[in-house]
Amino acid sequence: MTFLNEGNPNYTKSDGELMQRALDLAAEQLGIAEENSDERNSLMRFVRAAFIIGNRDVNAIASFTVNAILIRRKNSHH
Repeated sequence: MTFLNEGNPNYTKSDGELMQRALDLAAEQLGIAEENSDERNSLMRFVRAAFIIGNRDVNAIASFTVNAILIRRKNSHH
């Protein structure tokens, strides 16, 4: 699943492209290659959350998302 679904009425094409770039960047930084993994689905939720609160910077959204996943990983290993 990606943010590039043109049939999605919730986001413009440019919004979808912005979120997709942030998602791809975060996934690359975390080494998440599998499209349908649970962790990638979490990435999508964090990207969407950052976007919903008004963030429109690809690098900032990716950084927020990476940090959220790293915290989640750390907390799940305790």
